[in-house]
Amino acid sequence: MSERSEELRRQRDALLEQLARIERELGAEERRGLPPSGIEPPPQGRHPEPADDRDAEAILAEYREPAGSIASNTKFGCVLYFILAMGLLALAVAAFYLFSRASRPH
Repeated sequence: MSERSEELRRQRDALLEQLARIERELGAEERRGLPPSGIEPPPQGRHPEPADDRDAEAILAEYREPAGSIASNTKFGCVLYFILAMGLLALAVAAFYLFSRASRPH
């Protein structure tokens, strides 16, 4: 026989020996009633209870604001942004006026 076929036979024998060892370990674990090592058994006991819709509604109600409050806050924010925009526009017009006046010769 060639050297290559001898090497392949040795590898096959080593694999068969390893498979036999694994089978022996599995058999021993199954006889003890345990799952194979590395695999955890499924949890026994109660399954988690589904969330109740009333719990979600109670949480939402805690953070919910009245519709009037939201509307007044929105109006106040719009007025505040409008005043801020007008102030910036007035500053820009004043700066342009002062810059153009200073650059004119007298």
